Amino acid sequence: MPYAILRFQKRKAGGVAACERHNERKKEAYKSNPDIDMERSKNNYHLVKPPRYTYKKEINRMVAEAGCRTRKDSVMMVETLITASPEFMNQLPPEEQKAYFTMALDFISERVGEKNILSAVVHMDERTPHMHLCFVPLTRDHRLSAKEVIGNREKLVEWQDRFHDHMAAEFSELERGEAAAVT
Repeated sequence: MPYAILRFQKRKAGGVAACERHNERKKEAYKSNPDIDMERSKNNYHLVKPPRYTYKKEINRMVAEAGCRTRKDSVMMVETLITASPEFMNQLPPEEQKAYFTMALDFISERVGEKNILSAVVHMDERTPHMHLCFVPLTRDHRLSAKEVIGNREKLVEWQDRFHDHMAAEFSELERGEAAAVT
């Protein structure tokens, strides 16, 4: 039984550059991740091109433009990992994989705002195709708040439910995994 996979990771300013280096394949070798086959990296592709300069510069521009106040420990970016169970994802033809990732991008764009997305890159150079989608957690009233955008444990379960519903509309064989217990 295959599952749609959506995972969030909050990134403070200090973690943004390392995330960018990994997502955009800016290193020559990845000793910490032996699954990366640099020969296949040429098959990676963007659904949203990365910023012209760096993630960090673009985040700073967006935050300044929104007039947000930040603290040293503010979450500046949310990295989203999007994929599905390996047996499902690896059996899809390339055009259906791209359709899957495009649907997922539409789902995230609808909820966080297309203008807040920094990059969406699909990695084809690891065991299972997956997308890293990074966005700045700006609220509709121009505040920087990952807590409000992605929420607490209860809201994360809701994200997972809605993501499954959205993806299963086109890929009906996907099942909803067991929801985390919300206390």
